[in-house]
Amino acid sequence: MDRNMESIIKNYTGNGVPKIDIHVHYVPQAYRDALLNCGEENPDGFPTPEWDPETHLKVAEQLGISTTMLSITSPHINFGDHHAAKILARKVNEDGAELVQKYPGRFGLLASLPLPDVATSVEEIQYAIDVLHADGFTLPTNTQGVYLGNPCLDPIFEELNKRKTVVVLHPNMPSAVPEHVLENFPMPFMEFLFDTTRAVMNMILKGTLQRFPDVKIVVPHAGAVLPILADRIHTALQMLKVGGNSVDVYDALRGLYYDVAGVCLPRQLDALLSLVETEHLLYGSDYPYTPVVGCIYLADALDKTDLLTNEQRRAIYRDNAVNLFPRLK
Repeated sequence: MDRNMESIIKNYTGNGVPKIDIHVHYVPQAYRDALLNCGEENPDGFPTPEWDPETHLKVAEQLGISTTMLSITSPHINFGDHHAAKILARKVNEDGAELVQKYPGRFGLLASLPLPDVATSVEEIQYAIDVLHADGFTLPTNTQGVYLGNPCLDPIFEELNKRKTVVVLHPNMPSAVPEHVLENFPMPFMEFLFDTTRAVMNMILKGTLQRFPDVKIVVPHAGAVLPILADRIHTALQMLKVGGNSVDVYDALRGLYYDVAGVCLPRQLDALLSLVETEHLLYGSDYPYTPVVGCIYLADALDKTDLLTNEQRRAIYRDNAVNLFPRLK
């Protein structure tokens, strides 16, 4: 760690606006056990971090976070056994709901679904909202190779749409990873951004976003590669008439929300701001998969960037999330 980074971490005090963290994870014991039982000690080539709620809240205090919306991360909960995925979804959702009750105001819950099974996923949506009072849901970009946007998932999106829910996407390992390319390179470093882009474009081109407009979707990591590819894809669609004349990539991307977790500065955020308004941006730390020192360093960069005004920072850190999740008011 260089001296500049050491100084930032040592002296970080935040900017005084209490943050709501949209991209942040919990690792309940049931999930950790499931990973180990499936041989996923280091899923995606990345070690599963230690986690407990008390340490989590101390880190949140360091970062000036008032509320964190807990979610399960990659590889999510389906390891090839649909029945086991159903059981694990219920268990991690109930564990998350217990934390929300135990620490009022400090935690929110983005529940998990046993995708791609339709019947059990619809059942879990109903249970998570009606019984656990979940704030929203987290969906992986693909589950066992079934990508968001696949029409087979439409009944799930129909239920989410009827409930007018918030869905926070999270990248998963791509369904097909090339052999002998970037071997031993952890998936989160690059492939996660590509898989997020695949899933979002699939939902746009398959009409998922148009059919289910009341689902508010949050795209992780400042839109992944979407800000760079938007012009190319939009122009190609118009020139080649792919996907029909009604597909407007710019309009579709403007209707989504984006968290700014990860290294979005100095370049990625600038590209994203050329596509969407700051009212659609949300804070994310990616703790504990981003270690504390990284969370502080990235938060400090957001506090200081000239790309944002103080009013826009407040909106990103808190106000936009309150608008998405009325309970937080």
